[in-house]
Amino acid sequence: MASLLKTLVTGCSCPLLSNLGSCKGLHVKKDFLRTFHTHQELWCKAPVKPGIPYKQLTVGVPKEIFQNEKRVALSPAGVQTLVKQGFNVVVESGAGEASKFSDDHYRAAGAQIQGAKEALASDLVVKVRAPMVNPTLGVHEADLLKTSGTLISFIYPAQNPELLNKLSQRKTTVLAMDQVPRVTIAQGYDALSSMANIAGYKAVVLAANHFGRFFTGQITAAGKVPPAKILIVGGGVAGLASAGAAKSMGAIVRGFDTRAAALEQFKSLGAEPLEVDLKESGEGQGGYAKEMSKEFIEAEMKLFAQQCKEVDILISTALIPGKKAPVLFNKEMIESMKEGSVVVDLAAEAGGNFETTKPGELYIHKGITHIGYTDLPSRMATQASTLYSNNITKLLKAISPDKDNFYFDVKDDFDFGTMGHVIRGTAVMKDGKVIFPPPTPKNIPQGAPVKQKTVAELEAEKAATITPFRKTMTTASAYTAGLTGILGLGIAAPNLAFSQMVTTFGLAGIVGYHTVWGVTPALHSPLMSVTNAISGLTAVGGLALMGGHLYPSTTSQGLATLATFISSVNIAGGFLVTQRMLDMFKRPTDPPEYNYLYLLPAGTFVGGYLAALYSGYNIEQIMYLGSGLCCVGALAGLSTQGTARLGNALGMIGVAGGLAATLGVLKPGPELLAQMSGAMALGGTIGLLKSAPLLLPGRHLLNAGLLAASVGGIIPFMVDPSFTTGIACLGSVSALSAVMGVTLTAAIGGADMPVVITVLNSYSGWALCAEGFLLNNNLLTIVGALIGSSGAILSYIMCVAMNRSLANVILGGYGTTSTAGGKPMEISGTHTEINLDNAIDMIREANSIIITPGYGLCAAKAQYPIADLVKMLTEQGKKVRFGIHPVAGRMPGQLNVLLAEAGVPYDIVLEMDEINHDFPDTDLVLVIGANDTVNSAAQEDPNSIIAGMPVLEVWKSKQVIVMKRSLGVGYAAVDNPIFYKPNTAMLLGDAKKTCDALQAKVRESYQK
Repeated sequence: MASLLKTLVTGCSCPLLSNLGSCKGLHVKKDFLRTFHTHQELWCKAPVKPGIPYKQLTVGVPKEIFQNEKRVALSPAGVQTLVKQGFNVVVESGAGEASKFSDDHYRAAGAQIQGAKEALASDLVVKVRAPMVNPTLGVHEADLLKTSGTLISFIYPAQNPELLNKLSQRKTTVLAMDQVPRVTIAQGYDALSSMANIAGYKAVVLAANHFGRFFTGQITAAGKVPPAKILIVGGGVAGLASAGAAKSMGAIVRGFDTRAAALEQFKSLGAEPLEVDLKESGEGQGGYAKEMSKEFIEAEMKLFAQQCKEVDILISTALIPGKKAPVLFNKEMIESMKEGSVVVDLAAEAGGNFETTKPGELYIHKGITHIGYTDLPSRMATQASTLYSNNITKLLKAISPDKDNFYFDVKDDFDFGTMGHVIRGTAVMKDGKVIFPPPTPKNIPQGAPVKQKTVAELEAEKAATITPFRKTMTTASAYTAGLTGILGLGIAAPNLAFSQMVTTFGLAGIVGYHTVWGVTPALHSPLMSVTNAISGLTAVGGLALMGGHLYPSTTSQGLATLATFISSVNIAGGFLVTQRMLDMFKRPTDPPEYNYLYLLPAGTFVGGYLAALYSGYNIEQIMYLGSGLCCVGALAGLSTQGTARLGNALGMIGVAGGLAATLGVLKPGPELLAQMSGAMALGGTIGLLKSAPLLLPGRHLLNAGLLAASVGGIIPFMVDPSFTTGIACLGSVSALSAVMGVTLTAAIGGADMPVVITVLNSYSGWALCAEGFLLNNNLLTIVGALIGSSGAILSYIMCVAMNRSLANVILGGYGTTSTAGGKPMEISGTHTEINLDNAIDMIREANSIIITPGYGLCAAKAQYPIADLVKMLTEQGKKVRFGIHPVAGRMPGQLNVLLAEAGVPYDIVLEMDEINHDFPDTDLVLVIGANDTVNSAAQEDPNSIIAGMPVLEVWKSKQVIVMKRSLGVGYAAVDNPIFYKPNTAMLLGDAKKTCDALQAKVRESYQK
């Protein structure tokens, strides 16, 4: 029986079982045999995936034979992508020579170099131009295609019925690149747009070459040169590319289109949009404008006639799908232009928009240079081939996402804007059957979608609704409330000493406010550390209550000793950590430091006081003033890198002077002095904090109850003066506050830790103020006001950086103050993934690079390889800088400190406000481990929960590489639209490993 089962499992043919019916002596019913054989079939057949394995398919790249065609369908990078996917690739010898891609380049990418017949006989053939008669071979290229093969090329099926007939005889499946639907999801495969972009740029370059003056205006010693005036007709991809290129060259650019959206695009590029007096929408289907009414055309002609007399260069791009290009400029208009003017007709291949155009020719008509080339993309063959190759490889990957087999399904039932729409629209023939034109998709949007207003536009509208009266009334009310509060304090003051202390507190708060605002964000971490050290002056209260013995004899004395011990930890640890942070910012080229010389003012201050005390002078209040001023100087010193070390030294002097004055007032005996010394000599700091938020059920009710109980504890404390009641109330309130601190902080989460740290620091300052009021100590009041105001200001800065309210952060929620509350914008499209080699190429080609790190860099400890990478790139003459968001990381200024620790010079580490305006002029941005801080939804989507949050505008740069583990969301749980923008490439993987690999490969590439 065991051997029978073994045979059944391992041998699918099962000969023994298949012969059971013929065995003599065995009486088995037929129903039983039928059932048994059915189960045998189920066991032996595994599920079959549709399609053909990539490794069994060959992609052919023949050389283009159309006259003057220099493009090639696949670049070496495209070949490498397909080979990596599993395809075999055959490239005709010399196919890429005109595009500057040699056969050796293709071999290195993994392709085989063969002849034209072998390339055309491949399973899947990719071309630029439609198949035509090969004069060398004397045969039509369609006849050389493999039967039942697949062809991807520009086809123009409506104009080439004979070609479709030839392809049908070969039972070919044809994907026409000119038929890719103009929908959002297909932007990466839209070859027409890619080629139009190149044509628009090349048109401006050619016009500049044949124009006799500068594009930009100049004032020289030899005279004034006026800027060139350029009119661009048609706001499609080509027209906008022309507008951008011409504007960047300094020309005065005007744009005309019948579509309102296109005019907005012209305006966004800095061009002047032109309109006729007659209002009529030109919105059409498939990204083209519709034919306009007779009245509109007459008004349009009048506008064009006027413009021809003014402009120097005329570029026209108007096309109507499947029809002859409309003639927009007649002979009379062209002849009215100034001699030396240039006209470029991008519609020349379809007949031309100028009556005087000669398709394919460059000539001069009555002093007006006419450029009617029909092969503008081919005149930039390398760039055009690269973009076309990207279009094809992305299309193949999108229509057949399976990792093992190549397969796509052409369906007549599909929704608008889906991948089914892309496949059905692109496919013009399936297995020899013509399926062009495609059926109408379902769920077509009715009319043009209403342009959603940006956050900035909504904020401007909101600001416009606030009248000057309301604005002034709000300000006046705030001052009224403040002055009323001051009067209330005066009335409620129990004595003159309280009023004097309030005065000291107010002045110190004002000084702290103006001092902290001057601190650069890069030094927020050292600032927090210094204020933490200065807050250790709570030791003054502990020293005053320690008693006069060698060790504590009462509970209050024990608590005072504990307070002194903990405060000493703050003092020593705070100043030590500050010094270490500042040392990280030192550059190798910085001059030597002689900070030990600050012992001179410190010794004079403390030693002078001791001498005065010994002589019988009571100058403690002056000492408190001096200590307070030193603490103010400590905060002011941290405003810049140049004075930061002086600030740290002043903080130490201030704290030392304050403690010395306190000891002078107390005049401790030997036993008490020994106890004080022991408490202050011990120190250590331990910090453990998880970054995940702890959202307890009913946490808001719990925190509200704890707060009410804490406030309620004041009532019995004030009513009953007994010691027992007082201790019980103080102990209970302390315990409740400790629990509330845990529940509040735990619910906030790691990404909001910068705010938590600054708020808690501010709390400690106000507590120190309260201690100063209780002990009637000016030093504690001044220092407490400084720390409280600094923490409050930093908390405000952090909240502004996230466009959130403090209450929103503390209560553990999310959503900015600008969030409209509607449905967030839907993000569609496909992302582009690259590998390390592609990233290295992009880095090497870029001259200006900005790196925007986030918490992912901190967690991966990737600052060291990035610092080395920056050093290598800088040595190669590249301009490399860092852009830091105020709340990037888990504490204020964390990334600045980490980069300084790795040796990155602080003068190339810029804050968001300093660098945001530079992104449009930047070649490449590397986003490392950042998400919410570079999320464009903050500006583009008023319904996003991060709407209005200031972000690093990385998407405005020419190219972006985002380095993340995945396409997942950040802390705010918001999808990031920049992942799907056409200028963004995703380099997915572990940040540390990726940064190490980038560093190694860049070093290797520069050593060759």
